[in-house]
Amino acid sequence: MAALATAEVCDTNAALLATGDLRVLQPIFQVYGQCRAFSGPIVTLKVFEDNVLVRELLETRGEGRVLVIDGGGSLRCALVGGNMGQLAQNMGWTGIVVNGCIRDVDEINACDIGVRALTSHPLKSNKKGIGEKHVPIHVAGTLIRDEEWLYADSDGILVSKSELSI
Repeated sequence: MAALATAEVCDTNAALLATGDLRVLQPIFQVYGQCRAFSGPIVTLKVFEDNVLVRELLETRGEGRVLVIDGGGSLRCALVGGNMGQLAQNMGWTGIVVNGCIRDVDEINACDIGVRALTSHPLKSNKKGIGEKHVPIHVAGTLIRDEEWLYADSDGILVSKSELSI
C-alpha cells in the first residue's frame, strides 16, 4: 500500500475534515522507528502506567494494524520498550502510537515499524494487567475508535472513520 501524505490528504478532503470523519491529532508526538510514514486500521488500548495489556496485544498478529495506546499522557514511566518494538515488528504491526512514554529508544529506532510517543523515559511500567482493549479513547485532542484508520508521516497524524485512497 502506498503511503498517503497527510498534508495532501488534508488538502483534498476538506469535507471529511468539516464533518469530523477525518481528524488531525495535535502535534505532540516524537517520531521513532524506521518507518517515518505508516498507516493501517487502529486497535485501541487504554492503560495507565501498566503495560501488560500492551504486550498481550502485540503478541497477536498485527496484520498491518496500528496499536494506539492511551496511556493517560503519563510521563512517569515507559509503556513500550525495545523488546516490544521488536515483537511488534515480528508480529506484523505497522505502527504504535503512545499517549505516554517509550524507552530503549535506540532499539526502537532500529525496528522496521513506525512509533510515535510523547517522549522517552528510562523507568519501566507496572505489571498489574489493568486496562481496557478495543474501547473509544481520547488522544491528542481526538476521539479515536477501534477499527478506524490512522495515517502518520513526518507532518503529523490523521484518523479517518474509513480507509482513504490516493
